Amino acid sequence: MVKRKSKTQPVKSGAELRRFTTEFFSYFGAAVGEADAPSDGCLTVELGDELAEHFGRPVLHLCFHNAEGVSGYDLVAHGSRTFDRMLAYLNGRGAATLLDLPSRHTSSEELLAAVRPLNASIANLRMSEQVRRLFVFNWRITYRSDDKREELYTVVLDEDGERLRLVGEPDAPAGALDLDALFADATEHANGADDSGGGHAANGQQAARPLPPMTHLVRLAEAARKIAIYHADFRCVTHEADVLPRLYRTLNRLTTYYGQQIEEVYDSHDPTGEKRRALEVDLERKIAEEVENHRLRVEVTLFSYAVFNLPVAVAEMTLSDGKREATVRVARNRYSGALERPRCHACGEETSAVAVDRNGHITCDNCIRQCAGCGEMVCAACGVAPCPVCGKENCDSCGEACWACGERACPEHISRCPVCGDTVCHACQAECAHCGTRQCRSHLHTDAVRTADGEYQLICAACAVRCPGCLQYSASIETCEASGQRFCANCLVTCAKCGKRVGPGFYQVHTETGKAYCSSCMTECPACGALTPETSVCVTCGAVGCHSCGAACDVCGRWSCKEHVHRYEDCGHVVCAEHVAYCVGGGEEICALCHAGCAICGQPVCTEHTIICRRCGQGYCPGCIGKSGLCETCAGIAEWGEPVDMQQEPCAAHPSVTELARQFHWLRTENRRYVIYMGRSGLLSGAVVTVERSLRGGKVVAAHRLSLADMLRDRFAWTGD
Repeated sequence: MVKRKSKTQPVKSGAELRRFTTEFFSYFGAAVGEADAPSDGCLTVELGDELAEHFGRPVLHLCFHNAEGVSGYDLVAHGSRTFDRMLAYLNGRGAATLLDLPSRHTSSEELLAAVRPLNASIANLRMSEQVRRLFVFNWRITYRSDDKREELYTVVLDEDGERLRLVGEPDAPAGALDLDALFADATEHANGADDSGGGHAANGQQAARPLPPMTHLVRLAEAARKIAIYHADFRCVTHEADVLPRLYRTLNRLTTYYGQQIEEVYDSHDPTGEKRRALEVDLERKIAEEVENHRLRVEVTLFSYAVFNLPVAVAEMTLSDGKREATVRVARNRYSGALERPRCHACGEETSAVAVDRNGHITCDNCIRQCAGCGEMVCAACGVAPCPVCGKENCDSCGEACWACGERACPEHISRCPVCGDTVCHACQAECAHCGTRQCRSHLHTDAVRTADGEYQLICAACAVRCPGCLQYSASIETCEASGQRFCANCLVTCAKCGKRVGPGFYQVHTETGKAYCSSCMTECPACGALTPETSVCVTCGAVGCHSCGAACDVCGRWSCKEHVHRYEDCGHVVCAEHVAYCVGGGEEICALCHAGCAICGQPVCTEHTIICRRCGQGYCPGCIGKSGLCETCAGIAEWGEPVDMQQEPCAAHPSVTELARQFHWLRTENRRYVIYMGRSGLLSGAVVTVERSLRGGKVVAAHRLSLADMLRDRFAWTGD
């Protein structure tokens, strides 16, 4: 009874304890009934002689919760006196139980149809009936601290020591064992055998059933104990979480009380401090006692175990494909009907469709592999591996491992390196771009000279020559026509004058042109003595020199010596003596490139002496601006201006000109740089548009209406329609 009602869950108080108590007394022949008491769930138990002697009274009144005002009832709870007596009565009773499970599934058709060979046939079949055993270990786990908690924990193992999950466990899988159903079926089977006379010896005693060897039981008990201890450790986390708050409350009460006692001791009453030290020592002692009392202690005790004899039908088959044989074993649980099929050698899963590979391994349909070389079947564990070059799968007999990458390559794509002698796949080898010899990539050099496509090629050590110029390896080696030495194509240059191919040290690069010249084409400059590929003649004095001894004019491009070249520090321009410009207003030297000439007369003028026309708003030299403040172009527009339709002019598309073009009658005149349009509408209304000429067309630089003052000032000069 104890084994059948043990649970893997802890025995709970309340309903679970009441059920356990009811079954306990009913099993030992006591009469259990409901009690008339104010608290629900109380029981009245009439005991037999043996139980009455053990409990010290013939009748027990039991309750399962603290019921105030109920007298004459004994509390049944973990750690209570009645519950401990119940456990003491069980101690030694039914410590070992051997039970047989019934054979419910006697047919062998399912057993024979459990396996379907794929590439073999059944050569031999042997059927046998066997008995397997399940071992049930019941552990009593006690947790002691400032209170006491107990639980019954059951561990079920098979003959190999593997744990079997039970129904009701948090992580129980589908098809877990129902321990209560096992005990009920085994007990019913045993009672049926007793009634029919089966299982009894001739003298009326039940036939003895041998227990497993003691060494086997001890080994399984140790394995079950480890599982129970692990469960107890896991449960300790919850119990300690309940104990610690109580410990903190107790310690807080002690420290508060003794702290007040120490504060109330005055210095005059305790001049030596002995009373305070005595209180402190007493506090430390009590704290140590409380910590020790609240320390969680766990005791795991085996109080019973049971052994189930499980009937099993076993079929051993010999599978043969004509070349090799393999033995598979199929078992059927006669009690539950569950089939135990052979496991795949590769994935370890049970399978009904089995195949025999080249090495005699049993494999499932998902783990079958076929070698592309020999065509043999192998399992995924023995396996085939894809060739790193062609990707075809090959087995260990057909393929060969590469020493470089470790991959298994097919025979067509693996060879011995002629340099190191290792067997390396072609994915780890490469051909020399110069001679075509295949070898390990680690023995090849990268050609320093790129191909026409801009790529670097690999060359072997026999074809690679180290260039004395750049010290890089290359197969593109040429001979210097000046020295006869061999250099790579990167180090050789072509002389811009004679076209010879020369190497480092035998040519110079012209700093201004960036062209290379060989030593034969270099001459000595008569001015500075430096080697130069070419010399120039000064346009002013006719002196000869290199480009470093003078400069080219930024205006005409002709070369001048240092004495006749003019450099402007502000803008950096260089001009020859012919193109030196002087301001028409002040006579000072100015840069002809930075200071454009007057738009009317074309003479150079500096910014300081430039005068702005008050009508068109552009700058001119002082000689082209009249006393009226108008330039000669604006002053003569009334006399020489050409009437135009402004809306047809290109500048009419400019946003600032579009509106003005429709409102005025226009005259057009121009000078070297600007085209000026003068518009009039009445005597005192006018506008002016100035367009600057450029290579890309005209650019509107000014467009505005004239003020009344400007119109009054110019009205006598206007001769329009």
